[in-house]
Amino acid sequence: MSASGRRTPSAVTALIDAIERLAGAGSTDDIVHVIRSTARRLVGSDGVAVILRTNELCHYVEEDAMGPLWKGQKFPLASCVSGWAMLHKQTVVIPDITKDERVPQDLYRQTFVRSMMMAPVRSDDPIGAIGAYWAEVYEPAPEEIDTLETLARAAATAIENVRLIEALSRALADAETARDELRHRVKNAFNAASALAQLTLPQEHAKALGARLAALARAHELLDQKLARQSSITLGDLIAAELEPYSIDASDRFTVAGEHVVLPSAVAVALGLAINELATNALKYGALSSTHGRLRVIWRRENDHLVLEWIESDGPAARTAALEGFGSRLLRRLVEGQLRGALRRELTNGGATCAIEFPLDPAFAGARA
Repeated sequence: MSASGRRTPSAVTALIDAIERLAGAGSTDDIVHVIRSTARRLVGSDGVAVILRTNELCHYVEEDAMGPLWKGQKFPLASCVSGWAMLHKQTVVIPDITKDERVPQDLYRQTFVRSMMMAPVRSDDPIGAIGAYWAEVYEPAPEEIDTLETLARAAATAIENVRLIEALSRALADAETARDELRHRVKNAFNAASALAQLTLPQEHAKALGARLAALARAHELLDQKLARQSSITLGDLIAAELEPYSIDASDRFTVAGEHVVLPSAVAVALGLAINELATNALKYGALSSTHGRLRVIWRRENDHLVLEWIESDGPAARTAALEGFGSRLLRRLVEGQLRGALRRELTNGGATCAIEFPLDPAFAGARA
């Protein structure tokens, strides 16, 4: 700061550097450290203190001063200047502490402080404050007040960012825990179903059912691992994994064909669920419920859209139930909601047909997984 009170180029550079360091802080401790190491020099004071609000208390967490202040101590909001600044949401400037009734004289009498200013951190709902102190009676210049307030605003933004990152990290950790639990439960469900089949069915039927359950488990695990490791998957790989459990002893009845299309993981999950629902419906009501039924799954790109057709034939006449129920509502939500596409379904004498169309991200459509 120059003698006229205006910021020198070096002071401006130092302030910008402090703001950048606050923006890059990874924790509240980092933020406190930046303020402690820069505020005193930037303001030109004999001491600074960093205060954080803890419920109805002011916690003096750090300081940099020519003599000891109150580091580690906590005071009620109503009994200290930092609390006044937070409660009133405004900066306090006190040129002579002996002439201001807001100052608890018994606490300051043991320190070097004769003048001070205090800026709240976050103006609308303060979560802390930054204090600057002088050993002599002194009235800070407008530029010095502005510097402290600028630091306080930057600190508020940094603290909000840190809290948001911490909240997101906790949410991600919780989601990963839930995902691991879901993986475990699904695996247990497959194992339990296979064990029950061995106990209750004739050996030849139990063996066939066990093979299909094992294929379902492999398909689930393959998709889960592939999408966990990378951000995309080819449509061919997705469909092959979803249909493998149904084609292990009838591959000649399946036709799967289409051009190379890469799907981002979010799209792949939604489309995979839709294909799984179609396969489940076909197993209950359509072509996959018959040893003679046939299935064709073909797809193509039309401009920036993907068109996928599911065509069943040579199966039993499909019943209306194939187009009703929770599964069908789920299918429509997946296609129209998550994929932002269109769904057309029809019943036929040999099963059902379904056309799914949705927009493709050009960045993924021609990429290599």
